[in-house]
Amino acid sequence: MTRADAFVRVALLTLLSLLTTHSALAASCDNDDLESKSDDGSYLIMSSGSVYEVLPGDEIESELWLPPADVVMCSRSVTVQGHQYLVYDIINKDENEKVSAMKRR
Repeated sequence: MTRADAFVRVALLTLLSLLTTHSALAASCDNDDLESKSDDGSYLIMSSGSVYEVLPGDEIESELWLPPADVVMCSRSVTVQGHQYLVYDIINKDENEKVSAMKRR
């Protein structure tokens, strides 16, 4: 990870922590199924083939998720230093828990 990537990640985490204190409008939501995940919960692989990288601090939730699980992914746009990013709130309907992630594929 480059220094710029680390800065963007920290900036996103800071912004996300501010956004989670207020209700945010989701741009769109889609249903999917959690097919598998990394052992530490940092990557979630959906049955659609989409791969999400869970934002630091949220892996504590997704680490315990058991596939297969029904999930809903809601995207929202976040601007950091003039750059827009899509952040996904992934809600595990089986566990009633939410993590935030970036779509990697």
